[in-house]
Amino acid sequence: MTAKTMDELVALCKRRGFIFQSNEIYGGLQGSYDYGPLGVELKNNIKNAWWSSMVYENDNIEGLDASILTNPLVLKHSGHESTFSDPMVDCKKCQARWRADQLPDNKCLSCG
Repeated sequence: MTAKTMDELVALCKRRGFIFQSNEIYGGLQGSYDYGPLGVELKNNIKNAWWSSMVYENDNIEGLDASILTNPLVLKHSGHESTFSDPMVDCKKCQARWRADQLPDNKCLSCG
């Protein structure tokens, strides 16, 4: 998605009450949005549809709602802190950036 298209989508979502920039009256925080009334409804509908299809319709799957915050010691002792890396690749033609493991045959997904 191009930056212009993303800006147009964000503007539409703001106008329709789906999202609002977090802390907007204080200058906002770039890339951080709060859900408006319609955004909350849409988010809940998507979450409920996913939960129903993944958890309720599969006998071998159980639901779990866990914290997204992790004690840094967990990352250190599991080896993530010292060994984790996500190599990135920049396309010289269109300047798109991709994780190296997402590129089939080392070809840019945007321009080939």
